[in-house]
Amino acid sequence: MLTKKIALIAILVSFALVPISKLRAQDAGALLDLLVKKRLITDQEAEEVRAELTKQVSETSGGKWKLSTPITEIELYGDIRLRYQYNGGQTGDNSPLGPHISGIAGRDDWQERERERYRLRIGLRGTLADDWFFGVRLETNASSRSTNVTFGDEASGGPFAKNSDTINVGQAYLGYKGFRDITLTGGKMPNPLVTTLMTWDPDINPEGLAEQWKHSYAFEVGGGVAATTEAYGKEGGKGGIAPAASEPFKLKLDLFVNFAQFVYDDSNPENPLGPRGTVSSVAGGTTRQTGQFFPNTDAFLLAWQVGGKLTFPNNIFVQIAPTIYNYTGNGDSFNIHYQGGDPTKTNLVSLAQNQTGINSLLVFDMPWEIGWKIGELPMHAFGDFAVNLEGDARARAAGHPGFGDERYAYQIGLGVGQLKVKHDWQIDAWWQHSEQYSLDPNLVDDDIFDSRQNMEGVAIKAGYALSDAVIFSVTWNYGWRINDNLGTGGTPIAIGINPLDQYQWFVADLNIKF
Repeated sequence: MLTKKIALIAILVSFALVPISKLRAQDAGALLDLLVKKRLITDQEAEEVRAELTKQVSETSGGKWKLSTPITEIELYGDIRLRYQYNGGQTGDNSPLGPHISGIAGRDDWQERERERYRLRIGLRGTLADDWFFGVRLETNASSRSTNVTFGDEASGGPFAKNSDTINVGQAYLGYKGFRDITLTGGKMPNPLVTTLMTWDPDINPEGLAEQWKHSYAFEVGGGVAATTEAYGKEGGKGGIAPAASEPFKLKLDLFVNFAQFVYDDSNPENPLGPRGTVSSVAGGTTRQTGQFFPNTDAFLLAWQVGGKLTFPNNIFVQIAPTIYNYTGNGDSFNIHYQGGDPTKTNLVSLAQNQTGINSLLVFDMPWEIGWKIGELPMHAFGDFAVNLEGDARARAAGHPGFGDERYAYQIGLGVGQLKVKHDWQIDAWWQHSEQYSLDPNLVDDDIFDSRQNMEGVAIKAGYALSDAVIFSVTWNYGWRINDNLGTGGTPIAIGINPLDQYQWFVADLNIKF
């Protein structure tokens, strides 16, 4: 028995002497507890081995991380991106003119910007005991739709100042997976919905609650004896007929449900001192809201998504994710009705109109994707379709009652290749069309069309993996105004023109992930 104990302890010590992580050391600790329970080793012998394990782990690079007991797994991740960016936009040929001075738009006038930029994102995500998980990510830029910082953009502090090089909390969330197929998340989280660039900027991390359910079903169609082959005897002659079993046709169906309650805008205070404030004639005169009470309730964006992904043999799949978005309340920042600009006004007056109101938005959205392979080459078709079911009311509130049919948005594209490992390449090209009263202008991607509505055009993105962690890519987008009788609503991100008659965007990115 003594020899057996010594052998067991020697095995455990040799396990400890191999560089291991803290998590593997925890596994070894559980094994020690089992050996003590079986009375194969004593408590004192187990503690000696445990001390050796702890010492060895502390000497490894991973062991220098001191993790609290509830953490069962943790991951450090992030990326650094260098970018060259060009934005250009043109005014219309019949827009009213302001004074002919510097900074005032003329007809067929171009505004252009060229910038060199960087992005840094670094985060931790992990799992805790009892099915809990968490995530934290820090990132550059305080904007919800951008993590870019422009080199040399500081107006003070001299060259190479750090005024805009700030670090902000991009994600801070926790969640629970203790129920089968269900994930519950709260906080400032990665977007839990299936989306496209047409409806959501990928940099946005919404705040609130999300409930997700996903379940996979496997099906086999056919199979069994489906063909026969001729058998041959030892002498080379034909023997009996032997059945050959055919492979069944296998299908996988992933069904998912994503619900979300996002805090869109906090009304502060909900119960003000004295009488409630009212909308001034300056803010609400053009939208006929002068004298209305400011909202004293928070604004919430509610999302209701139910979808599925059907996977066939050879990695062929089809996915759809129909979604309804509705809003409750306007908060105190988005209560003025959306107008979106006016081509009968000068550029400055058109820009000053409300571009962010969330009134009369009830959006049905359906992103979709189809994937397949030609030989070993992955391909996919993708797109999106959306309609604002309250487009008539949104157009009336904007002062254009005859344009309620400008409520549709769609995207359709084709992609070839994939970006997973070194030397992989991928090219995606798509057409996008977003009408003036179709979508929430505060959520759409801020690069394509400079976040504007009433625009359509083409975009092409090509990327190449220089290594498993380094990707070089270029993206180009060109867009035109859809309806010349309307503005191009949305907060200008790069180009201060409304209506934006034509728009061009180009970026070259070098991205390193870790």
